[in-house]
Amino acid sequence: MSEYPVAVLFIQGAGEGAHDADGALADELGQALGAGFLVSFPRLPNEAAPDSGAWKRAIVAEARRADARVVVAHSAGAAILADLLAEGRFGAELPGVRGLFLLAPPFVGPGGWRLDGFHFDRPPSPASLAGLPIHFYFGSSDTTVPPTHADLYERVFPGARFSRLPGCDHQFAACVSRVAEDVRALVEASGA
Repeated sequence: MSEYPVAVLFIQGAGEGAHDADGALADELGQALGAGFLVSFPRLPNEAAPDSGAWKRAIVAEARRADARVVVAHSAGAAILADLLAEGRFGAELPGVRGLFLLAPPFVGPGGWRLDGFHFDRPPSPASLAGLPIHFYFGSSDTTVPPTHADLYERVFPGARFSRLPGCDHQFAACVSRVAEDVRALVEASGA
């Protein structure tokens, strides 16, 4: 692992009070990762009704500011990052990121939620995702994002790793340690 703390950017979900609600999740991730990691947790604009384009710009700016090597995102924030991947722009926008961990992202598109402006109608080009480990996590007890959304994402991101966590709810109560294990394993393997 790197001599310096590995910068981890945690992206919140959406909805009134989402930043405060996800604060516990970001704190738990930081504790589970332990020494050698520095988790930043910015407040994104207009969390009650986010604009996908504004959030993408804010996420890119925050990742660059923090020099993030790993991005962990929850719920709507994770769906917006998945959309950035589907557009094929992630590597160009965030070349320093070495791993992406998406927790309970709602699938926005055919078979999932209906919102305008998402690009999940076709898989991104493999070249745009080359060398970027992508991990998706879904909880079996999530009553906000149905676990079946994992199947929809698998069609769009066939090379990603999918974890279905028994007993895990939408806020990943008591499930963050699994994500932290995967982050640490990636960092140790890649030297990020």
